[in-house]
Amino acid sequence: MSAIRVRCNKCGSVARVESSKEIGGGLKQLYCSCRNVECGHTFVMDLTFSHTLSPSALDLPDNVRARLQQGRISATEQPLLFAELAG
Repeated sequence: MSAIRVRCNKCGSVARVESSKEIGGGLKQLYCSCRNVECGHTFVMDLTFSHTLSPSALDLPDNVRARLQQGRISATEQPLLFAELAG
């Protein structure tokens, strides 16, 4: 799992994600334990997908993705290509 900083909701200390469970629909449950020995709180947090900021290149047709990767489409041509794909 990539580095996610989780904080204990009881004392505010850093907590460790001990394990996780994929629920589906973009939801994952994180099983956490507080690193503060005086607290010791164990808890479950939900991690959910919110929204896309930049679409994945994997959504492009294979031929377009290949042309972009090979540099066969100039930077000035790219917006026109993407507008055409969206159209």
